Amino acid sequence: MRLELVKSSNPLYQKFRRSHYIPDRGTMGQQLQYLIFYESEVVGIIGGASAVFANQARDEFFGLAEEAEVKKHQLNSIVNNNVFRLEYPAPNLATIVLSIWRKRIMEDWEKLYGVPIAGFETFVVEERLWNGKTRNGACYSADNWEMVGITRGYGKTNARGREIKDKTLRSKKLVYYLRIKGRELCDSYAAAWNDLDLKRDLRKRRDQILSDPLDIVLDVIRGI
Repeated sequence: MRLELVKSSNPLYQKFRRSHYIPDRGTMGQQLQYLIFYESEVVGIIGGASAVFANQARDEFFGLAEEAEVKKHQLNSIVNNNVFRLEYPAPNLATIVLSIWRKRIMEDWEKLYGVPIAGFETFVVEERLWNGKTRNGACYSADNWEMVGITRGYGKTNARGREIKDKTLRSKKLVYYLRIKGRELCDSYAAAWNDLDLKRDLRKRRDQILSDPLDIVLDVIRGI
């Protein structure tokens, strides 16, 4: 089993993203997305993105500051597992993927954004599946994540006033967190949004760690 870091526009990534139970509304902020290879086959995707800003259970779990500016810096060291789609029925594979992904993204995130990861968060819609099983985040529990609470769910509109029509997006979600021992929360961060030099440096570093799309296609064809 291995992971390959790709752009979110990668056709193989998009194929699995379209079949994920939560619709793709795009990802704001920082992000790193991966293809999951198992026995020479792409069997899914997994990704990390900027943490959500408002979640009381998360703030209490990590001990985030109440002051907005301090909290904004601290959130840079918490990564949201924003997507995890696995289409292969091997026993315990989801937990194995999570463990490998955590170690991989901790290295890549620090290389790209210069911030050590201090913790992870994810949100799971609990429901009965077509095969009789229940989606409840069991693979996170097996990887030592803690189920801390349940979100209140979205209303008919989000914080920006955008209408939310999809029932899954509006559903309440189980909240899982994982704290990395020995890691402190970020206390300062220089964003690249309005700094051309930082943007160029960020693009350069991203290109250095991204997998070559042609190499990925050749790996799939060759069955490597």
